[in-house]
Amino acid sequence: MERLAALLRFSLDATERGLVPLEHELKIVTDYLEIERTRFGERLTYAIDVDPDAAGVEVPPLAIQTLVENSIKHAIAGRPAGGRVRVAASTPADHVRLSVWDDGAGFTAEAMRSGHGLDNLRARLAARFGGDARLEIARRDGGTLVTVSLPRPATR
Repeated sequence: MERLAALLRFSLDATERGLVPLEHELKIVTDYLEIERTRFGERLTYAIDVDPDAAGVEVPPLAIQTLVENSIKHAIAGRPAGGRVRVAASTPADHVRLSVWDDGAGFTAEAMRSGHGLDNLRARLAARFGGDARLEIARRDGGTLVTVSLPRPATR
């Protein structure tokens, strides 16, 4: 219940925030995954891999959570065997890379439904970063990898 309450509070506060520290976003993602693991049991396994250099960056609230929720809904929930989700964050060169991989069948950018999760995230990224942010979908390692690339803010 505490995880659900934290997720709901973060969700309500997210509309007022432009960016949040990555560690806050990852806390919410972990809470969400643990809630889903309660639902799916051993059918859901996950890993979170964050480059230490990425820990202090700021990201749009619920960006990673949206990617994870998409994986759970479309790659895990409908499969009797469940599946795996891997969350990663890194800061190569001058950008921040947030990615979520799942072992589901995959989809293409053309299959995104207007006004839903990934399409809404794409619109939020465009509004915040213009052409400097990208959302990419690819098949990788027998699964689907969705990656968000953001410009990395200059160091103060």
